[in-house]
Amino acid sequence: MTPIRRDGVRLVRCIPESTALVLGSRQSEHLIDLERAAQRNIEVVRRRSGGGIVLVDPHRSLWIDIEIGGDDPRYVAEPLGMMEQVGRWWLAALTSLDCALPRIRQFVGQTGSDANGELVCFAGSSHGELMVEQSKLVGLSQRRTSDGARVQGQLHFIDPTDEILALLVEEAPGLLRRPAIVDEQVRDVLNDRFLDALTSVVGASFSGR
Repeated sequence: MTPIRRDGVRLVRCIPESTALVLGSRQSEHLIDLERAAQRNIEVVRRRSGGGIVLVDPHRSLWIDIEIGGDDPRYVAEPLGMMEQVGRWWLAALTSLDCALPRIRQFVGQTGSDANGELVCFAGSSHGELMVEQSKLVGLSQRRTSDGARVQGQLHFIDPTDEILALLVEEAPGLLRRPAIVDEQVRDVLNDRFLDALTSVVGASFSGR
């Protein structure tokens, strides 16, 4: 992964080569039945940021990284403030494309600390993320370095919950809260135009300062 430029912002749409189950930095591989994952051609990897399990897929999700250099005026030194700003950018971009679901809101407050939220990313809620009622639409995770911050954002086109549950060694401690899913008719719009829309929103936030 390339270093973060200290004097700018970079947006990257990440398209995995295959389906992968991504563990948070503090999660153990012992949570996952690795043999079963291999049988399903699902790679198990780990990210550097914290949080719960995420399933990434080249066709069933939209994943974008935003890198903000520490010398850029859009950089927020306080980690939760950085998450809140990136969540606002995602919401503004979705709205600009008429792809924001009804009753969408930004979660602002204490990170959900229930066991399932710690186990699976989209079963919980964290400061700055986008929710539709009690279901997460856009999950965010953050990695900070001496050069700035990298905030990863994802939304799902298809609910991955059952696939994740099938790979766990032990059953989840309770019912998992399932993610909010965008309507099928807007998926092509998001695939084709969301990165440009988000880039425009982030650029406008610079010129507006």
